[in-house]
Amino acid sequence: MSLLFEHAVDQFSLDSGSLFSADTADLAKGGNDIPVRPIAEFASHYDSLTHPTRDWICIPIHSEDSAVPTDQYVAYTDHDVRGQIFLVEREGEHEPISADTFGQTELANRIRFWHSDYLPESNPPGYDAPINDHEQPRNPVESGELLEQFRAYVADERSATRDANIARGQTYSARVRYEQGESAIPSLVCLGEENGEYQFRVELDEELADQRDDNWSYFVESEFGIYQKNEILIHAGHSEAPADFPVSGEIEKIRGLNLWLSIDWGSVDNSAAVGSYLRGDREFGLSELLNPVPFDREIEAIENLKGDSFHAILLGEQPLTFSHEAAARSEPFDTELNQEQQLAAEYALLADDLFCIHGPPGTGKTRTLLEIIRRAVDAGEDVLVCADSNQALDNLVAGSSVPGDPDIQSLHAHSQHGDEEFVLDRLNASRSRNAVVRAQYADVPNRADVVAATNSSAATLARTFDLVVLDEATQSTCTASCIPLTRANRAVLAGDHQQLPPFSATEEPPESSYGLSLFEHLYADGGVYEDVGLQLKTQYRMHRDIAYFSNREFYDRSLRNGEIVESLPERPAIEGYNIGGSVNVVDHSRANKTEARLVVHLAQQILTEVPPDEIGIITPYAAHGRLLRNLLSDYIDSADQLTVDTIDSFQGSEKDAIIISLVRSNAEGNIGFLGRPSDGPRRLNVALTRAKRYCAVVGDFHTLKYDTENKCTDLYQDFADYFSTTGRLNYVDPQFIPVEFPDQ
Repeated sequence: MSLLFEHAVDQFSLDSGSLFSADTADLAKGGNDIPVRPIAEFASHYDSLTHPTRDWICIPIHSEDSAVPTDQYVAYTDHDVRGQIFLVEREGEHEPISADTFGQTELANRIRFWHSDYLPESNPPGYDAPINDHEQPRNPVESGELLEQFRAYVADERSATRDANIARGQTYSARVRYEQGESAIPSLVCLGEENGEYQFRVELDEELADQRDDNWSYFVESEFGIYQKNEILIHAGHSEAPADFPVSGEIEKIRGLNLWLSIDWGSVDNSAAVGSYLRGDREFGLSELLNPVPFDREIEAIENLKGDSFHAILLGEQPLTFSHEAAARSEPFDTELNQEQQLAAEYALLADDLFCIHGPPGTGKTRTLLEIIRRAVDAGEDVLVCADSNQALDNLVAGSSVPGDPDIQSLHAHSQHGDEEFVLDRLNASRSRNAVVRAQYADVPNRADVVAATNSSAATLARTFDLVVLDEATQSTCTASCIPLTRANRAVLAGDHQQLPPFSATEEPPESSYGLSLFEHLYADGGVYEDVGLQLKTQYRMHRDIAYFSNREFYDRSLRNGEIVESLPERPAIEGYNIGGSVNVVDHSRANKTEARLVVHLAQQILTEVPPDEIGIITPYAAHGRLLRNLLSDYIDSADQLTVDTIDSFQGSEKDAIIISLVRSNAEGNIGFLGRPSDGPRRLNVALTRAKRYCAVVGDFHTLKYDTENKCTDLYQDFADYFSTTGRLNYVDPQFIPVEFPDQ
């Protein structure tokens, strides 16, 4: 259940151990309710704790007030009649005690340190720390290769991004691209031309026009994702437009809802016709061709890396050492951190250069990072906090805070607007989609102790920091991570390399590690300092049955369940629905009407047990998500409160109930990018770890496990077998689904 329990298992032997002989005082009710079920569940994974002749799991007990293991044990079994029971010896007999009763006894206190939530005052003799003071590199990199490969990767991504946007701009209107969540302005009018620049004004529908009360500062940037110096495409709104449209250009200036554009006349064949058309009283659209700023900033960071101390770390030219004074100069704030979380915070503060924290879903990564930041500030350090996206950054800054009610597990709760432990600045706060961030951090007059910025925005900072904390580091490419890395003396990287890799503009994820994350480059299998870091191993989010498959397939059974999460009263915690159906291709995406009907039916049923804002419906395909939203609105009054999103967009989120709709159905076993070995399994892992109490997987399980080339066949066969062998797979006849599309 904890690092200390693993040590106890190593020290314990059934050959010399004996069942604990209890007296009345041992079985008296104590002051705590110890989570004995999770302890017993994890103990069952150790063959060495299985009794040779009885159906018992033998759990060593420790001393009364320390984690020193003894040679005595309590027995645990899941009895056919009595259920989960613990056994002790009493007056020569084996006395059974129900798990609920045993958890409240004085004796249960003597297995409490085997749960991560309980911390002894000191570690037992012989306990080995998981990290050495000097950790040598495992897989050094050739010095001439690193920066050259970084530059090549940025160049490839820049080119691939431009090519992809040209193709989409020639196929789809600006309005379609905006509705699909891309960077685009659906409607604008040309106000005229002066000195070679064309002035446009954004036209808004009523809903958008009511959002800002005539305050349009940064509205174009935050709502449409369009920025100054973007290369763009101007779309004509009428069929009689010259064939050159969409034409390319660049945004020279943005002021409120007004934009000044220069046209790339070199790419226009009939400049006279295009110029005449632009001067007419017509509607236009605008979509992004390329935002060069992130690429330029990455190239600058790569150049800065040449003279930076982190260059040697990324190459593996020196050991990682752990002797920094920040740990000694600060006191713990969060006294309820579990053993791994506390140890991760301690090593992060001790690290002289760099430390990696592997945080699988629900293991408290954000809580651990918050402790590190608070203690670093307490030690007198300036801290830079970064993430690749605004959403991930604001999750750490504000979490679930609302005005007047800060989320205690957020930086906001401890900043100048909370406990006043430190001054927090959120760079570009006025552009955030989070209302608390916009309201509280748009203007920070004092020098901040903690500065929060996206990786790219960190390039605009003139100051350097003692420590940078990079959250969701596995979603950030090596080159994007270099930007904040060159702004600090030490770094803490946190993420989960078993979840989605960084976004790539190329169709296939890059084979080279340079297109993956810095976290993987350093920590993952084959990394420069392979496994030099700490994994958080106790998950608190999911029902144990939901966590089971991901724990087995992706985390080598290393995760423990920290508490009992109850399933829905009328349903198993996880179940599959096997259904076929024709798949339609929509805008290079896919949708399955038969699956959509079943998903809506399931959502109707779940709403009797779960509030609508605690239901999430996720799918690999954006087109299927749009189909689901439309059908849900026809059948469910509260449809707008349900979350419908792609798996990729839902990473980092959680709900009580999740319905996963996999879409693909065909005789060839083609499951598209779900079967791509480089990121398909990681996408499945993300999907399966979003639910807390209930998870339904809807799909064609025959397609899923069909043996085709270049697919993760073993994984998906295991996935399908998991449902069928545990009696969790439901076979659905589409004609009995009581949901239909309006046109059917």
